[in-house]
Amino acid sequence: MKKFSKTSSAEIMALIRTLGYKENGETIRTEDYMAEVFLSKFMRLILSFSFVRSLILAIYAIKLPGGLPYIMAKSRAIDDMLLQALNEDDKPEQLIILGAGYDTRTYRFRDELTNIKCFEIDHPEMIARKRLAMKQITNTSANKANEKSSVNYCGADFNGKDNFDLAWLVSQGVDKDKKTVFIIDGVSYFLQADAFKNLLSVIALFPENTQVVFDYVYEDIFTGGIYRGSEAFKSSLQKMGEPVTYGINQQELMNTMKVLGFELTELMSPAQLEWRYLTNNSGESVQPYGFLNIASMRRNAETCPL
Repeated sequence: MKKFSKTSSAEIMALIRTLGYKENGETIRTEDYMAEVFLSKFMRLILSFSFVRSLILAIYAIKLPGGLPYIMAKSRAIDDMLLQALNEDDKPEQLIILGAGYDTRTYRFRDELTNIKCFEIDHPEMIARKRLAMKQITNTSANKANEKSSVNYCGADFNGKDNFDLAWLVSQGVDKDKKTVFIIDGVSYFLQADAFKNLLSVIALFPENTQVVFDYVYEDIFTGGIYRGSEAFKSSLQKMGEPVTYGINQQELMNTMKVLGFELTELMSPAQLEWRYLTNNSGESVQPYGFLNIASMRRNAETCPL
């Protein structure tokens, strides 16, 4: 079975979110106080020194222009989208994180997720590594969140031969009749086009007002389109053995949404992400990647065949 998520990229995302939490600046920051529990003891030690963090930030700024700002801002943006959904009068009854990796939202927002059933779905090896890491937590605040959390871990390979469909989700304990929030963070561009469309088709079978949040790369980065950080992004992931395989055309996304009965509730471009999350009170900002959007969609009609 071909792996869906590899530990290398998951650990790098945890590293970057940890840097953002420890820096806690006006622009370079995250709220992910738990991300460091997935790092080695040695890495946690050296990240306690500010000069080491500054050095890592400087290196990444050269190697991946816009990469760290994007990942940090995206973390906060999706946090906000989830919290907004949880604060609605008609709250969701389930949270499903697809390609969860070392995502920590089911733990950090345990209080807000009270009485909401949570599922994390990823490649079986990734799920096993995460469960082991959660058992070995020593950080006090993270441990507190872990004790309060009740997460259902499910192993699936979206690109492989696993039968990822509604019946499989139900077999894992998901209630197909409950309003649900799906988060697909840092996943779409590692899938094949058919696999991602299948995910949306399955989500479209859930009740009205079910929401899905995901980020995606522009389709034209594969056909000559050049944006801030796009070439370094593709090259670095190729070297890690996790090549970028799928980009989305905006018009095609709109057509797919219409067929499946989704409405677009928010579309955050790189410029909007910079303005909202990467600009300080003096108007100074750092630029994120220039080729990824974050979309939030809501089911509002009967599903039609794709």
